[in-house]
Amino acid sequence: MNFLSLLIDSIIDYVRRNPLTTIIIIMLMVFAPSVFGVLFIGVIIGLAVLLAVPIFMLFRLRRLSRNMERDANRSQQQARSQQQYYRNNTTRNSEGEVKVYTTSQQPQKRVNDNVGDYVDFEEVKTDKK
Repeated sequence: MNFLSLLIDSIIDYVRRNPLTTIIIIMLMVFAPSVFGVLFIGVIIGLAVLLAVPIFMLFRLRRLSRNMERDANRSQQQARSQQQYYRNNTTRNSEGEVKVYTTSQQPQKRVNDNVGDYVDFEEVKTDKK
């Protein structure tokens, strides 16, 4: 009963504040019910869209946050597994031990011997006072 009286009070308040709009709406209802029906359906659809967009965005943001959280957890797990791998591999070598690996093959020259001339370079220092 309280909701019904509140609804009636709000309708009466709207009519008092907007008498011309109320008269136009009543005239449409009486003299052109099909136009009123189209406008009424348009208003209902507009309100439904206005309510649906925030709900859609809420679900979209929740899904994006879940995906970001899942990706963060995956990257943390990968980092932990890499740390564990490096810890296991570094503890095998004794501390301070250095391993040197040499290759038996000389690196190939990038420039052919027939290209360019060799010029001896000698640095000359001049004393300027």
